[in-house]
Amino acid sequence: MQATRGGAKAAQSLWQLYVQQRGYSMTLPSSKNLWDVVNRRRLEPHGAEAVHDIWMEFHNHPTRNRIAAVLTAPRYMKFQENASQSPMFVLPVFKGPNAFENFLVQCQLPLVLFTSLEEYKQRGPSAQPHLVLTHYTELMADKEIVLVRGDIIHPDACSRGEAEQLTRQVHEFYTQDQKYGFVHAFNHRPSEFDLKRMLDSLQHDTSQLPLD
Repeated sequence: MQATRGGAKAAQSLWQLYVQQRGYSMTLPSSKNLWDVVNRRRLEPHGAEAVHDIWMEFHNHPTRNRIAAVLTAPRYMKFQENASQSPMFVLPVFKGPNAFENFLVQCQLPLVLFTSLEEYKQRGPSAQPHLVLTHYTELMADKEIVLVRGDIIHPDACSRGEAEQLTRQVHEFYTQDQKYGFVHAFNHRPSEFDLKRMLDSLQHDTSQLPLD
């Protein structure tokens, strides 16, 4: 699946329209407040490493449609800065050699929303998010970490493994300078965005893909 050149601005406006029309912020899958999610008295006394382990273990249940991640405070600050400048992107979920599905990414921190590009093309602003990441900064000043929860809205469209893949990739592309170059081009110089080159940077076989 190819991201059409010059489509970044159109996708951004339509995706923002979706958020406004659906009032999505009123029906978030998880609260934006960390202490609505976990017991503050049980979590806050621990050090950063223990909090990391507790958070990951708390979400480590294969039948629940939730995943977790932890960022260091400096990495989150870079993610936040770059996301404010370049809120849109596309990320692949690899299905095998020469096979992948693109997901449209919208960063509106503390949230990051993902939907399949195919569904977005078919339904436009009515497209449903398949995955929503919530970033919790309550412990950033004290423990220098940011906790991340991923809610899988449609498991049939985004599996747990695929959600983990997307979460890892979005943080990498927004915090690693070389990879962020693709994000910046997608948002600010769409004619220069090269999907195949981006996929090749992930060491994915694109030799037989009809990208034109």
